[in-house]
Amino acid sequence: MKHLALLILSTAAAVLAGCSRDDGIVELPLTPREGYGPFEFGFALASLNTDDETDVWYKIQINPLSAPSGMSDVEYGAIETDFYQTVYQGYCSGDISAEWYDRWTGLLTAAFDSTRLSKAPVKTRIAFAIGKDASGQSVAAIDTDNDLELDDEKVFVPADLDTIWASDNKDSVALANVVTVSAERYSNGEITQITVPVSVAYSRRRGSLCTNFATYSETEYNGVGIAVRPRQYLTYSTGLELVLTGDADPQTGKVAASRILRIGDVMNIKGEILRIKGVDTGNNTLLLEKTGLSADETYAALPGFKAYPFEGSEFTSGQKVSLEGLRGRYVLLDFWALGCPPCLDEFPVLRQLHDSTDREDFEIIGIIYPGREDQIREIISDYGIDWPQIMSDKDTNDITGRYGISYFPTTYLIGPDGVIIEKDIRGQATVDKVLSLLGKNAG
Repeated sequence: MKHLALLILSTAAAVLAGCSRDDGIVELPLTPREGYGPFEFGFALASLNTDDETDVWYKIQINPLSAPSGMSDVEYGAIETDFYQTVYQGYCSGDISAEWYDRWTGLLTAAFDSTRLSKAPVKTRIAFAIGKDASGQSVAAIDTDNDLELDDEKVFVPADLDTIWASDNKDSVALANVVTVSAERYSNGEITQITVPVSVAYSRRRGSLCTNFATYSETEYNGVGIAVRPRQYLTYSTGLELVLTGDADPQTGKVAASRILRIGDVMNIKGEILRIKGVDTGNNTLLLEKTGLSADETYAALPGFKAYPFEGSEFTSGQKVSLEGLRGRYVLLDFWALGCPPCLDEFPVLRQLHDSTDREDFEIIGIIYPGREDQIREIISDYGIDWPQIMSDKDTNDITGRYGISYFPTTYLIGPDGVIIEKDIRGQATVDKVLSLLGKNAG
């Protein structure tokens, strides 16, 4: 595959050595890479234009000035590179109502920061067209130069999404269907031009394109490799995902989701504890903070660190439950949510484990993502759940937020000393691990 010009400004900074500032912040130069590296990838559904003038997106959707040639039954849409910027500039221009904007940003108070966004328009959306060729085959055209003219763009057959997922080598198939497009980014008060490798697939079930951005960056600290990519779209305004490349599975080359780190998390690199601060997009550097603490002095939602303390009311009885009150026992935290079938699948296993262990040695605490109380009570009754359950409340005890939970179920096995032993242990592996630990305790 030909070399792709990547999105992050310049690689000039990558030749510089990482440096430590007087405030304890370490700046590590990032080298952009094409592909997915140690990260698993997914596809996002690209939005199609709507004719509904009452739709919140109607006024901000983009409409090409010319159509691609040789295509019938054409529909238009856009690939999003920075959703937060799109919404903010739509609000500033009056194309998105203040009521909708306030409601939307209220749901994202932790991630949304308008001071990092531009009031002036930024080209964050890339137009595309889908339709049929003369033989009835689904085809697409993408506005690669972002000039809203599609008559000069190549019409092509996008990869089938189901074929990619069925492949034994998903990375290779996805990267064989990359299109390089132009967009803009707002960073440090400036709008800059970027080029982006986009992997394109067609979803027959949704009748639209699905895309992802085939790019990430690498750096290292004290000889340990680090890979980083934006958490969402192409912007670090919504956070980042970071992995230590040494954590990758030797066979797949991928790092498990349970080992993905985000802003605020800590890393133990050869005994030095560093906290992830973010990415300086202006200088293209990863920012880490030296904590000066040892692992047993550090709270983090990661194996090898102290579990964050919390307290809450047991959902059924109303009695106070705290993690500190269970010190001296093994504790399994089970974060679950309504509408999560894998969460329900765990309950019979957890009940078996709870019934076969002594409360002086082991306890389970369920942490419930906020939902309808009647449905929660029904689940507790149907599955015979008799271990403590706490509703995570954003206003009073945001346990889910404190642990940075981004998917369900998420579990943490905590030792009697309050240190996390494992994350995302599930099924029979949970039973085997806990019984093994209790056996060693007893012995």
